[in-house]
Amino acid sequence: MVGHREAIALVGVILRASEAARLRCLRTGARDVHAWAAGTVADLPRPEGARRLLYRIQEPGFRVEGAVVTRAAAAWFEADGSAWCEGGEG
Repeated sequence: MVGHREAIALVGVILRASEAARLRCLRTGARDVHAWAAGTVADLPRPEGARRLLYRIQEPGFRVEGAVVTRAAAAWFEADGSAWCEGGEG
């Protein structure tokens, strides 16, 4: 980590989640960072058509409308904790 922001937009996003770590967290009840997004910081407003990006420990992978996604053209991580993406693909 090189800094902190309340909200951020990324382009060329790769979404990663460690399945082994997710299962360990479920088994032990401990929390750790095992899912993250990597991309290039951008100064882009979130468009109206952006879709909600979700990660829940109960099921593997990041999801958009129920489908697992591993990449997105752009993603917005908002100060309220919500995440949104455009061009998500598995």
